[in-house]
Amino acid sequence: MSEIVKKFIADRFGGKEGISVNPGNIGDVREFAQELGSFLYQLHRLPTTDAKSPSFENAFAGSDLIFFEAEMIELLKVYQKVVPADLLQEKFDFAAKTKWSKKPVWVLGELLTQNLKVTDGKLVNVKITDKAVIGDPAFDLAIAWTIFDEKARKIFFAATEADEATINRARMFALRQALRNYQSQDIDELIQSRDASTEILKDLNYSLGQDFYLNKRI
Repeated sequence: MSEIVKKFIADRFGGKEGISVNPGNIGDVREFAQELGSFLYQLHRLPTTDAKSPSFENAFAGSDLIFFEAEMIELLKVYQKVVPADLLQEKFDFAAKTKWSKKPVWVLGELLTQNLKVTDGKLVNVKITDKAVIGDPAFDLAIAWTIFDEKARKIFFAATEADEATINRARMFALRQALRNYQSQDIDELIQSRDASTEILKDLNYSLGQDFYLNKRI
């Protein structure tokens, strides 16, 4: 982990403690979306001198979306009975066509709910791991479909100044994460994955009346 990132997070949050975020313990969701978006906006503008690139060591976090194509094809095949696999494959292919063409930025790699800490409904810390590298910011923006509704996502993306192509890639990164945890034994991960799946399909104007909480074994 870069000392630059460590110092940035320490200076911003002061080492405060809190509990892991979930949609039920966020106070003002729009304020939270603005705060998290502002945090990422500033993270993406930190110096990247001597920063590591995506690799096996960090599970290739921050890589181009197309890097995960084979995994996505397999996930959609496994869950083709519960999600519109053909539509999602089409959206994945479309999103993957546009790579992050600007200078790589800092990506935490594990911007997950368990690493976002809240107190009294407010963001008070972001736990960092050894997966931080420089790459495509869309990788971290995927958190939006796990904790925000459509209106809050708009605020979040505006705060990060994400363009449409980056949001499209982030949506597919969120889909990958959701499908990977679709049968998780961790109840929080399972609920979050199915909530995220619902939000992603809403974004794509797709509705089949699918109950994502039916515990179907694939």
